[in-house]
Amino acid sequence: MKKLLLITLLFPLLADAQTNADSAKYQSTIKYYTKAITQNPKDAGYYYKRGMAQYGLEDYKAALADLNQSIALDAKNEEAFIDRGRTYDNLKDYKNAMADYSSAIALVPKDAVAFYNRGLAKAHLEDYKGALSDYNQAIIFNPKDADAFNERGICKKHLEDYKGAIADYTQAIVLNPQDSYPYFNRGLLKNTLKDYKGAIADFDQTVILNPKHADAWYSRAGVKRTLEDYRGAVDDYTKYIMLEPKDPDGYNGRGLAKLGLDDFIGAKDDDNKAIALDPKYSAAYYNRGLANDGINDYSEAIDDYTTYITLNPKDADGYFKRGNTKLDLEDYKSAIDDYNLTLSIDPQYSNAYYNRALVKRKLEDYKGAIDDYTKVITLEPKNDDAYNNRGYAKHLLNDNTGACADFNKAVSMGNKLAPENITNFCK
Repeated sequence: MKKLLLITLLFPLLADAQTNADSAKYQSTIKYYTKAITQNPKDAGYYYKRGMAQYGLEDYKAALADLNQSIALDAKNEEAFIDRGRTYDNLKDYKNAMADYSSAIALVPKDAVAFYNRGLAKAHLEDYKGALSDYNQAIIFNPKDADAFNERGICKKHLEDYKGAIADYTQAIVLNPQDSYPYFNRGLLKNTLKDYKGAIADFDQTVILNPKHADAWYSRAGVKRTLEDYRGAVDDYTKYIMLEPKDPDGYNGRGLAKLGLDDFIGAKDDDNKAIALDPKYSAAYYNRGLANDGINDYSEAIDDYTTYITLNPKDADGYFKRGNTKLDLEDYKSAIDDYNLTLSIDPQYSNAYYNRALVKRKLEDYKGAIDDYTKVITLEPKNDDAYNNRGYAKHLLNDNTGACADFNKAVSMGNKLAPENITNFCK
């Protein structure tokens, strides 16, 4: 009778040696009990033991067949129900797994393992309230089970009981301070709560305990990027890539950190690697577009944004970025087309109004520019640049009264360019 546990990462040589030894043991066990069953086909224990050997070899269908036979011969073996439940779990048949754990509980009502495993099955089915109830029972019957606290913390996180989740992760750590997973889970939640320093501390402890915990390196890199520690983020993404060299997310993340360092060539190289691993990885095209913008390779940037748009046609940001690059190339009419598309998807996209106003001003459509700056001000009433630029557009339409009103408003908000405009146009 065993719990379902999280997968732990072992050192490869030790893992391989143990796996080979276990495999030989399981195969020998199967051979022995196959003979025993031939001699005594009514012995439920023989089927159970052969089934568990099949389980050890991860032949879950064969294990299920033997456990079915064992239970048919002896329906009072609680362990057989729990282990058949685990077998169903591995086959992702969570409803039948729950039914077996319930049968085990009916036989032994205070079995902490059965409640724990049933909680896992419910969590797989996203029945977090039901899972929480089972973890509560598991903890009542075994208050020293660190895994139950960790899993209950995960449930509470899903139920947005963040304070309760952190308390459970902390208790799991108290009970088993050498387990990296509660630290990792607590770090994820602290990151969600914007406690970035606390998240870093938990991820630090995770990788100390388990240097091969790839997700911890990746998650810590993301927090470091948020804190603008781009060099630290690059180092962590590099660690992640060493552990997961075929995951494009690692290269994409490292590319973003390099963008933060203005290492546009390095960022582009990482984006290329991500795209080579997954030609439909849209974020890498977007980020490569940013890198190409950074090295003034506008034509390549437009191609990247266009590919991104093809993959994500409903994301306003792709059109906006492509419009900006066209603005840099002074292709004003085409830039306006992209800003129009941006706003058709997201009418609240204030930067698109702002940049479209700039283009309209360059095309001497001053009234259109004024309308767009007004939209910006409606969406962002504290945008002093919009007031200053609207004032300048009004000046170009010879509306100096309106222009000066906008310049003065911008000055009152702390705009540093508006005073010169007042000097020049408001005598």
